[in-house]
Amino acid sequence: MRLVILTSVRRGYASRSVPVLCANPRLNVVRLILTNSTAPDFSKALVRKTRKTMRIGLLGALNGIRIRDWYKDEEVDDIEKVCSQHHVEIIESDHTNSARTAELLKECRADLGISLGNGYIASKIFSLPTYGTINVHTEILPRFQGAHSIIWPIYEGLQETGFTIHQIDDHIDTGPILFQEKYPIVLHPTLRETVKRNLETAWSHVPHAIAYVCENYLQLRDAAKIQDRGRPYTTPTIWQFLRMIRNHKKMIDNTT
Repeated sequence: MRLVILTSVRRGYASRSVPVLCANPRLNVVRLILTNSTAPDFSKALVRKTRKTMRIGLLGALNGIRIRDWYKDEEVDDIEKVCSQHHVEIIESDHTNSARTAELLKECRADLGISLGNGYIASKIFSLPTYGTINVHTEILPRFQGAHSIIWPIYEGLQETGFTIHQIDDHIDTGPILFQEKYPIVLHPTLRETVKRNLETAWSHVPHAIAYVCENYLQLRDAAKIQDRGRPYTTPTIWQFLRMIRNHKKMIDNTT
């Protein structure tokens, strides 16, 4: 299986997955495309950000910037170093959905694309590999489409998180489910620590799950589960975040 990885993150799941994929003799990572996550159309991006801020409020937007650091993977090497170590060609592109990215994908003649750490991907991009492109969403689908890991299950009073590998379609996190893993949320004294410590489970499990899906893709594709209608989530408002804090404390109190 010839694979191409598309990522806009220098440190993240791509850095963790390349060594595992390269260690599998049945898989061949022919190229990694590192894109610029900044939108090429500044005016449209500004409009989207303004509308989002209006939906979640200024305090929600500022808090959203703060909690981004909770999800950063600082313990893994930069993707350029990882690709060099494993002899994987890495090429940079201006933007995920650009003509340059499409050209780089066509050159690969890959069987399957893997999206790791990207925003919206247009069909003109995700459809280029022979079997399309798969994505890793670090929450349970279809229940938590678009959601940040862990905080939204806690908001809903649930004690389970996980990750889902799905086929990319025209919408965000809605494609057929190829693989899913669930596990209990392990609580820690603060919500921040709970998020960071539970992410470590995903960081260790996701690369092996991707390799499994790629190696068995055709069988998993034929048995893929079409998603029921889910609920899209986004950055929490400040009131939603305060509820997350309260629920987290209640969950800890109930276990002591």
